[in-house]
Amino acid sequence: MMRTFPYQVLYKFCHDIFAAAGVEENCACAVTDSLMDAELTGVHTHGLIRLPIYIQRIQAGVVSPENHIRIVREGPSTLVVDAGNSFGAPSTAFAMNACIQKAEKTGACFATVRASNHFGTASFFARMAAKHDMIGFCCTNVTGKIVPYGGSKPYMGTNPFSVAIPTADESLPFVLDMTPTVVSLGKLILAQKQGKEIPLGWALDENGKPTTDPAAGRRGSLVPIAGPKGSGLAMAVELLCGVLSGAGCGPYLHDLYSFDEPQGIGHFVGAIAVAGFMDPSDFKAKASQMLQEIKRIKPAEGFREVMIPGERGAREAAARKKEGISLSEELCEELNELGRPYGIAL
Repeated sequence: MMRTFPYQVLYKFCHDIFAAAGVEENCACAVTDSLMDAELTGVHTHGLIRLPIYIQRIQAGVVSPENHIRIVREGPSTLVVDAGNSFGAPSTAFAMNACIQKAEKTGACFATVRASNHFGTASFFARMAAKHDMIGFCCTNVTGKIVPYGGSKPYMGTNPFSVAIPTADESLPFVLDMTPTVVSLGKLILAQKQGKEIPLGWALDENGKPTTDPAAGRRGSLVPIAGPKGSGLAMAVELLCGVLSGAGCGPYLHDLYSFDEPQGIGHFVGAIAVAGFMDPSDFKAKASQMLQEIKRIKPAEGFREVMIPGERGAREAAARKKEGISLSEELCEELNELGRPYGIAL
């Protein structure tokens, strides 16, 4: 059974929970923006289902509710940001906004973030740059859950990355957001919560054998896309987010769902100003023309249309803002239980 709520109701509920838990206001707004954007765009694995673990980590003392985000190294087109164990969303938004400001002057800027935490979806931050006629990049590393191609033990994280490119339609930029694995770890977490099996080919158990048990997959490893290609992509993100930032790499990081230590993960973001190459209006018009030509290609058998990366999420966001966001009864109960000590309920 599902219950549907207006976007504004869920946004206020989420923000008020963070505020009641003592999260600094700018951080509370940024992390709420991130979680609710995931709900709007249909990425439920990174939406309100993550709110309980965020609050639990504050209560366990492994995430700081305060804003300790600061720049520790800076150049004309580079930044190093220390999150100070604050939430991942505000630290990444801070870094991307700084990149956008610098890119307006220098043409491009890239930043690393260290000592951070789970930030939601990578596309949320890449799209920030696209709104300013810039090409946005964002990626992050997480606890080691991918076995390197030809190996037998996990090392790299699921390490999502995103690129967002502006088009003439501001509501529909090109947005690629993916992990180097067949599915994200969030889909295993969701399946485990719902008591469902996962398809073969998503994950391996601790013995390296294919499994349909999401719990076994979480203890084991996720399957990289296209063998060495997915493995290589995961390594590239690990180098950018783990080594270049100074955060550390997969097996040296801490899991979101354990409470022994701060996660300590790293992010890498960047913004490239289109104006440094050509007139932004001309670029966006030609980008839209290319994407429309792709969409006019006759669909293959079994497909209704050719979809552009980011199109599904944009459609779902438009519909959910109008019709509301549906949550399972189980998640509603969990959220209400979370808010009960603060006197907050859906």
